[in-house]
Amino acid sequence: MNTTPFQDPRATDLLSRVSEDVSLLRQDIGQLLSHTARHTLPSGARELADSARSRLASGKVYTAEQLRALRSQINQPTTAWVGGALVVGLIAAGIYLFCKDDGCVGCCEGEEEEES
Repeated sequence: MNTTPFQDPRATDLLSRVSEDVSLLRQDIGQLLSHTARHTLPSGARELADSARSRLASGKVYTAEQLRALRSQINQPTTAWVGGALVVGLIAAGIYLFCKDDGCVGCCEGEEEEES
């Protein structure tokens, strides 16, 4: 028995329609949640995984390029090392010759006289 507290037929009709609408809304929400759980979330997860894979791949390529560039920079200065060694050798030879000649002897003799 479906009894309504309203004696007005219009109010009873509106209440019946609202009840049907709420029932349809519950069904639609259930279908929406079911569809979201079965289709939308997995496809979103797939898209996210694909995006992560592509970003990792591009990061791998970038890193490889940077390492190649670094390797080429490290291999290039072999001539710079040889040139630097020659410069240091020339400076050492100049100091040696300066001290071997009487360039340092005068300085050292002046210090010895002050000590005596």
